[in-house]
Amino acid sequence: MSVYQFHTDHERQEMVGALLRRFARAMVFLVVTVVVGAVGFAVLADRGDPIGERALDGLWDTLNVVSTVGALPEFTDAQRIWAMCVIVFGLGAVLYGFGSMQALLHGGEINQWMERRKMEKTLESIRGHLVLCGYGEVGRAVGRTARAIEPRISVVVVDRDERAASRAEADGFLVILGDCAEEGVLARAGAERARGVIATLDRDEANVYLCLTVREMNRHARIVTRASRDEVRGVLRRAGADRVIVPGELAALQLSHLMLRPKATEFVASAIGGGEYEFVEVPAAEYPGLVGKSLRELNFPNAADALVVSIVSEGGRQVFNPSADREVGGGDTLVVVCKVGGLARIEAMGRG
Repeated sequence: MSVYQFHTDHERQEMVGALLRRFARAMVFLVVTVVVGAVGFAVLADRGDPIGERALDGLWDTLNVVSTVGALPEFTDAQRIWAMCVIVFGLGAVLYGFGSMQALLHGGEINQWMERRKMEKTLESIRGHLVLCGYGEVGRAVGRTARAIEPRISVVVVDRDERAASRAEADGFLVILGDCAEEGVLARAGAERARGVIATLDRDEANVYLCLTVREMNRHARIVTRASRDEVRGVLRRAGADRVIVPGELAALQLSHLMLRPKATEFVASAIGGGEYEFVEVPAAEYPGLVGKSLRELNFPNAADALVVSIVSEGGRQVFNPSADREVGGGDTLVVVCKVGGLARIEAMGRG
């Protein structure tokens, strides 16, 4: 997997144009040499022959000289001198052409272009992915956590720093080297088709602009961003962010709970941090086998080592610790805590 360096349409056209011009110069040089050589031989040939025959003989003689075949008739002194000139320029044109072709094939331009096309097709094909803007310490932790929670989800990392982009590539993510404040870069990352966008940029104003741009591109994407202080939270929410995290507040909250409620906090941390238990969401719409059945019928504790902590209805109403007689609706989302592997059993029940 490689880093996709974003270029504008004009820059891409310039890159392709440079490759074509390089090859075209070699071809033009060779064609001009052949044409001029053929004209020279035709002019220096016996004037008694028809012009068409002299032109054909001149072309034949030129190709023989340039190709070093050497199957030539007896030349006059003038033709011999002209042949030497054609040999020098003709071989130069051939060598220049081969050199240009070799540089294109082995210099990396063709491979880079093919790799870019492959990456573009991959980026155009993905749907329901995450776009991660910024791959610093926070961004890297977010990417790894997202992959741990949902291994099958595609994550596209966008960062303008080459070292950060290289780290993201080494971690196995799709990477775009570019400024995520540019709409063209976000479009290349597929923000309009993304399930969600996570903004981890250091500057609040950059996150505000990013949220505005993404919300304009995709009304349904979930946008989660960070803020340096609480005062910016409202601005980011108005810009389109669904959730705003202030790292300092989050750290203070966790430290306080670890001191005052250590057992409960450690259990929750284990459930969301890759321990023995995990918190999961089960959208009933994706698992029709659950719809219309009560929690008593589903019997998650015995069938999947899982407990339904809450049910969120389609309208957003949350029912904590629902009763066993509560039926699962088609628009409900079940918030479940289960042992590792329990989600797979719930999914199997929902598809069965």
